[in-house]
Order: sequence, then structure tokens, then C-alpha cells
Amino acid sequence: MELLEQIINELINTKDYSLNSALLKTKVLATRIQNRELLEWVNSELTGYEDMETMPEYRKRIVNGLQGNYMNGHMMYKNHEIPTMGLSEDLEHFLRYMDFPNSVTELENLCSTEGSTLSSPIRPEHVAVIEANWINIGNPYLSIQGVNRILSKSFIEGILSNVRNKLLDFMLKVDEEFGNITEIKELRNKQNEISKIVNNTIINNNGDGNVLNTGNSNSIENRPKIQKNSIENFEKQLREIKVPEQDISEIIQLVQEEQPNYNENKFGNRVNGWIAKMVTKTAEGGWDVAIGAAGGLLATAIQSYYGM
Repeated sequence: MELLEQIINELINTKDYSLNSALLKTKVLATRIQNRELLEWVNSELTGYEDMETMPEYRKRIVNGLQGNYMNGHMMYKNHEIPTMGLSEDLEHFLRYMDFPNSVTELENLCSTEGSTLSSPIRPEHVAVIEANWINIGNPYLSIQGVNRILSKSFIEGILSNVRNKLLDFMLKVDEEFGNITEIKELRNKQNEISKIVNNTIINNNGDGNVLNTGNSNSIENRPKIQKNSIENFEKQLREIKVPEQDISEIIQLVQEEQPNYNENKFGNRVNGWIAKMVTKTAEGGWDVAIGAAGGLLATAIQSYYGM
């Protein structure tokens, strides 16, 4: 079928075609074959998700770093990491994670801006809470001028990659099963089969772009062999990927103090915050590793330590 071939070609030709273009053609296909599941997903990706409950996991809980400018006594510090230890769990979660219900076009535009990171200011009332908390833990002369969420673009690219891969999987499976069909009417008669493919490749295929969970859209295939709860092996693995010694000491302390959620296969807030800091450090040249691989390398090593 010609329309099917056009969509597949656009999905694999990332240089000349935007993901939005392939989604628009998919909307035409979904409308013509009258498949509601496919049409709802495509419309949500094209226009953005209005209902957070229906938003896919690959768009949720994207971890970000926190940087700010502050005075401590007579010293001024700019673009330094801001600690959140001591804040309520809900506020720390709000500060450390972002959801992205945005349309694919908006996400593509974010990725097209200059630089390797994105910055978003924290509201003043939240800055005041952070400042009060920081003062309470032993910095009586602290004054924060502003705090920003810092997000590596690689996470946004991961969301777009997820959408592209899901759509390509669907198209390839339809082509495999019904490639000999040339008329839309014939394909429309395969509703049950098409819906099953939609559910298997798009709706219930939960590999995600958030490298802090269990998806692997960053193509980190080789899981390091670390004996569960072995600090020695964990430390060795971190050194092999050139994590700075100060950061190794910090994460070793965190993984011993904070347990992950094994049921949901997710790390705790403090460990996720450390990973976000390291991804930001990579973007700024403070850790010699590819930005797109940074989060995945760390998450995989930590998962191995925890035995997840």
C-alpha cells in the first residue's frame, strides 16, 4: 500500500522528514481504516495530551537538575547545584521531575534550539522554601537569587525517538501482515487484527524514553556485571566509565541510604537527583562521556547494584 510505504520511508529518513509529517499521514491512514485506538494516539501526539492519566509513561517523570545563583556570606555563586535534601517528598518530586504532554511539534522545536540543555525557572514561592530549608540545614547566611530546572535535550530526543520507534514498529508489522493488500477498504475489514497490532506495538509496549526507569531507547545494551550490593564492584564500574571520584563517593552513600521501589522498578528521589546532576555535568563538559549515553550508563550500573 502506497500510503504505508510513504510513512515507513519518512520514519526512517530522519534527515529530510520530521516526525510530525509521518504522524499526519498516519492520521489519514487511521481515519480511512476507521481505527479508533490508532487515531486517538496519533491525535494526542500531534496536539498534546490533555489528560495526564492517559499520557504514556515515556512522557512522564523526566528527571531534571536544579541550578541556581546564591549568596553565602560575602561569596556569590552562579549556576551551582541546588540541594533538595530535607524538603518534603512531594516538593522534591515536583522539583526533580517533569512531565511532557506537549505536542510532537513543540518537542521538535525544543530540540532545535541552541545548546545541549534547556532551562526553566522555578517559581519564587518554591525558591523561598528551598532557601529556608537550606538555611535550616546549616547555612544561616544563605540568600538564593534564583533557581532553574536544567534538562538535557537528550531526554526530549528520547521521547521523540520513542514515538518514532513505536510508530515504525506498527507500520512494519502491518506491512508484514497485510502488505499484499492494496485497497483501504480491504484493510478496514481487518479491524480486530489492526487493533491488536496497535495494542502490541504502541499502547502496551512500555519501553520508555526516560533513562531512569527500565526503557532502553538510548541503546545501552550491555548491562555491567555487578554483584548485588557489592560496593567494591559498583565503585569499579563507575570508575570504568570515568565518573569523577567526588561523585562516586556521593552516589555510594546515597545507594546505601536509599532503597528503590522494586515493584515499579524505579529509583528513589535522591538517586534520581544525583543522576540528573551528572547528566547536567556531562552537558557542561564536567564528565567525559556522551550526553545521550550518560543517564543510561549510570542507571544501568545502579540497577545492577540494587539487583533490579
